[in-house]
Amino acid sequence: MKYVLTVLQAAPGADGAVRHIGDYARLDDAVTAAKQVVDEVLGRAYENGMTAAQLVDKYRRLGEMPYISRDDEETMNAAAFNHFQYAKLRSAALCGGAA
Repeated sequence: MKYVLTVLQAAPGADGAVRHIGDYARLDDAVTAAKQVVDEVLGRAYENGMTAAQLVDKYRRLGEMPYISRDDEETMNAAAFNHFQYAKLRSAALCGGAA
């Protein structure tokens, strides 16, 4: 079994495109890669003086959402990572306040 990381691009004009990021033997490696995707999006979206809530809102509008799934017979989304919760935590850390 492997873990597959994909990114759903839901921003206006992206037409729900799905981008394959990688396949991982271990779930924690897939989670690390998914966090990196979120961190990159937040880094592009961040502007000096933003509040955490503003950054989360911009993250949501940019629409690059990583999902981890398994490739076995019971294909399912791996619940070990929630991109939106992670984005809220990182936004609070970057902006110095709760999202």
